[in-house]
Amino acid sequence: MAEAWQSRSDRPTPVLPLVHFRINEQLERLKQEPTWRGGDHNAITLTKEPTLRVVLIAMKKGATLREHQTSGPITIQAVSGSLRLSAGGQVLELGPREVAIIESAIDHEVQALEESALLVTLVRST
Repeated sequence: MAEAWQSRSDRPTPVLPLVHFRINEQLERLKQEPTWRGGDHNAITLTKEPTLRVVLIAMKKGATLREHQTSGPITIQAVSGSLRLSAGGQVLELGPREVAIIESAIDHEVQALEESALLVTLVRST
């Protein structure tokens, strides 16, 4: 049984005006947490600003981020693995170094075709 989600006490603390993350280090961190061991995915918000959010998500093969919408446009960048993205009636596969852009309020779903990682950038208007 998966353990209950808990907020990280040691969430990355950005030092503005420049924020830097090593994606591979953050992925290793995600894979060491109970949420990854007991579930099919794990995520960490790398930055959370009023108009910008960047989230790193690790997904096990077959994991699905069920259909949902966002209040602003997003980018989904495959960091590793292979993803199937369904959005706006279209389906495509994303591999490493590929990015998709989805307008706001569009239903979308992401499925990991193999163990994968993705970087999601959400933009909100003020």
